[in-house]
Amino acid sequence: MTDPTAPLIVTSDERLLDDALRWCAAAGAIPDLAHDVTAARRAWRQAAAVIVGEDLAAALSRAELVRRDHVVLVAREPAQWWPVAIALGVDAVCAPHEEDRVLESLSSALDGGGEAAVVSVVGGSGGVGASTFAVSLGLAAHRRGLRPLVLDADPLGGGVELVIGAERTDGLRWHDFGATRGRLNAGSLADVLPTHRGVATLSWRATHRGELPDAVGSVLTAAVRGFDVVVADVPRHLGDHGPEIVGRSVLSVVLVPEEVCAVAAARQVVGRLRDLAPSVAVVSVHRPGGIGPAAVAEAVDAPVVARLRPDRRVRGGVDRGHGPGRSRSGRRAAGAVLDALGLEP
Repeated sequence: MTDPTAPLIVTSDERLLDDALRWCAAAGAIPDLAHDVTAARRAWRQAAAVIVGEDLAAALSRAELVRRDHVVLVAREPAQWWPVAIALGVDAVCAPHEEDRVLESLSSALDGGGEAAVVSVVGGSGGVGASTFAVSLGLAAHRRGLRPLVLDADPLGGGVELVIGAERTDGLRWHDFGATRGRLNAGSLADVLPTHRGVATLSWRATHRGELPDAVGSVLTAAVRGFDVVVADVPRHLGDHGPEIVGRSVLSVVLVPEEVCAVAAARQVVGRLRDLAPSVAVVSVHRPGGIGPAAVAEAVDAPVVARLRPDRRVRGGVDRGHGPGRSRSGRRAAGAVLDALGLEP
């Protein structure tokens, strides 16, 4: 009987089989083997993931197997195999030397659990408090019994660690992932990151700030398997990795002050995000005598899901290491965003 947690290797090519066995070993899994279409059919539906060799791909595509997720076709000339790949319904076509891509596909299947909701938080103008609101979202998710990660993607920001008060908490930071390649285990990632007030963070130490490492994609892939909610603090200019993070977010939230000049700046940000993000929404930031949330929504052509009133206690709380969690307005606005995502307690 097929182990539902095991991947399936479908090939009679000995060289490709050796590669696939090595990949499964790197992923910590013992695979089932199928050397022909008949054996593949028996295990196809139950396997956690499937690696298909080019030698059997065409025959499998004609076998009328049920469509399923986590299928990778390995071929020496990937460009020639896309018609077969489409017929078979595979997720990716990889060459044998593209180990990182195969391992990433295996990781998404083998780490277990559903994927977390990824939320990007972007300031529509400078100094609006995007980092603080990102932390407020993490704290609100924890209060609902969820496992949150706040990911700092703004190298020029003050850092989410300082906002929540986690700078002295043990754990890995971005610079520790500088040499990371390939697959990251979701459970291991959750174990090694700093956790403070129930919220895991991935940021820089104050004395080691720098650019985001190339491992951002692998880290995000592991994060969505190891947590329930991933909140990313993304800079307005997006940078090198912002488009990837925004593209993988179910919602991008733009903080927009209720001021004419701020709205003009936010229109540019929202316009760029709309080209990358599946969904964009606004949290308007109250200003005395300002234009109000309805005018903000009309001006930037995006729905306002919450209104945030500045709280003087937030700055003092952050300066003393208490974080922004005592702000009632912050809690209400963060709760409204989680409600919009359908993340109930």
